[in-house]
Amino acid sequence: MAAGERRFRACLSEGEILNSPSGGCRIEGVLGQGGFGITYRAEELERHVSVAVKEFMPMQMAVRMPDGSVAPKPGLEAEYELRLQSFSKEARMLASLELPSVVRALGAFEDRGTAYLVMEFIDGMPLHEKAAELGGRIPPELLLPRLGPLLRDLERMHESGLIHRDITPDNIMWTRDGALKLIDFGSARTTSSKRFTVMYKRGFAPVEQYLDSDQGPFTDVYALCATIYYLLTGVYPPEAVGRLEEDTVQPPSSLGVALTPEEDAAILHGMAVQPRQRTKSMAELARELGYGRDTMGNNPAAGGQADNPAPAPMPRPSLWQRFMSWLRGG
Repeated sequence: MAAGERRFRACLSEGEILNSPSGGCRIEGVLGQGGFGITYRAEELERHVSVAVKEFMPMQMAVRMPDGSVAPKPGLEAEYELRLQSFSKEARMLASLELPSVVRALGAFEDRGTAYLVMEFIDGMPLHEKAAELGGRIPPELLLPRLGPLLRDLERMHESGLIHRDITPDNIMWTRDGALKLIDFGSARTTSSKRFTVMYKRGFAPVEQYLDSDQGPFTDVYALCATIYYLLTGVYPPEAVGRLEEDTVQPPSSLGVALTPEEDAAILHGMAVQPRQRTKSMAELARELGYGRDTMGNNPAAGGQADNPAPAPMPRPSLWQRFMSWLRGG
């Protein structure tokens, strides 16, 4: 995998076989790499289907051996084992979720001194690439209708006691059929966790992740709204800790985005710096954006031709009409 090896460090080579319970997985390429793992595209040899395989490979505390195995660096064995257990927990978390807008876990196994998580292969691109393809921004008429099912499934995920903690334009995929799907649960934790690892991406992480303070569904709300802000405007939101002293966030409409005042306000409310002033849940965010339950439950891209802009829509109902539709369950 010559191209992959130029872009990524310590990755497995194309053609290598992992000894999975499903009869083996052949590595076909690298999809991405983070601080604690490498995600590959692979083929399940028994079923002849493409899958995504995430390998636990923490570069700070482990090395790739000549035989392709992974070994902890001297003195870091205990920390490596702790992180490995956390990785296995991610696999169990994902396996417990059966939500259309969340990547599906297919299995997990150990090999080469480390662990692997097998997931469905998502045919599509991350949202930051979709924005680049469209000239740096995703028009609101393309993005906003697709958020309903994602908001619904994030609300259900939060109700199950899980928060993602790393929602960014990199971690939401725009699938070939035009739906949105959340990936990469490496930072996910249960809401009952007493301690949270300090992990964040500037511009998208709320202040509580910098300060290692209480986190909850409102943490994901901030990250999602910051992601929406970036995708609509093409502008990275300022870092949350800097906003504590001087908040320079401008409404998306002031940057040339055609939004209603209610949509503008909903995005900014979700990006409030202080958690107590912020939108508390995905259901509340959905209401403020004007989604009814029918909108949250449908895939607006169904029926093909998903990546092509739809004809000019009919005028949208007023915010009050949409809110009443939400209350009636319509």
